[in-house]
Amino acid sequence: MLRKNRKRKNRLKRDSRNIWDIILHPLFKIFVSVVLAVGIVTAGSIMLYRILQRTFTINKIVVSGNRHLTGGDIIALARIKRGESLLSLRSARIERSLLKSPWIKDVSIRKELPGTIIIRLKEAEPVAILKKKKALYIISREGIVLDRIKEKESFLPVITLKRNDKALLKEVIRLARIIKNDNLFNDRKVEIRAGKQEDITLVVDDLIIKVGKGDYKKKLVRLLEIEKQIVRRGIPVEYIDLRFSRRVIVHPVKERING
Repeated sequence: MLRKNRKRKNRLKRDSRNIWDIILHPLFKIFVSVVLAVGIVTAGSIMLYRILQRTFTINKIVVSGNRHLTGGDIIALARIKRGESLLSLRSARIERSLLKSPWIKDVSIRKELPGTIIIRLKEAEPVAILKKKKALYIISREGIVLDRIKEKESFLPVITLKRNDKALLKEVIRLARIIKNDNLFNDRKVEIRAGKQEDITLVVDDLIIKVGKGDYKKKLVRLLEIEKQIVRRGIPVEYIDLRFSRRVIVHPVKERING
């Protein structure tokens, strides 16, 4: 029994000497010093980052390039809050959030210290109102639905298609873009009707114009010249046919014979 106790004490003495040998070893001291230094630097970095976060908070949001969406709409879509840290804000996240809106085609984000974020965007161009199953939709030049509306916008032509045809819609949008961009009919009511590309028809107020496919700019310029002559002469017109390249057909209203 005494021998066992004596062996245990000797083993403990050897273990304690080994531990002290490790602790007092120069490499161990270097290791401990490095760990402490890393810990101090890490703690200092965290503290500094938190101080900078509190210092560089968002206090100004600048929005440019918007025409149809308001600044408030864009800030809401971007999910940015004043007082949020500029350092923790991720530009890629803001861009993804904004590009979910069909109105926004492109966006760039820039941060300016100490607390300004600048949002520059490019909006989709609304060219017409698509009338579909008694509902009205603002559409872009690419035919993308931008918004649903309750009332017609006077500055946009209305498109009514007899069938769902992407190629036909694309062709009609070409005509709508020229009408809108050149402001050819001012604030008059304009509707474009079509069942196929060859029978695209324009209705301006109550005047029916058979336009057909292609050469829209040339045809519309010719129409405006003819319309001036019709108004000057006071001729009641049933429809005007512009589908032929070398002639224009003006079909007058037939007089009704009473009795």
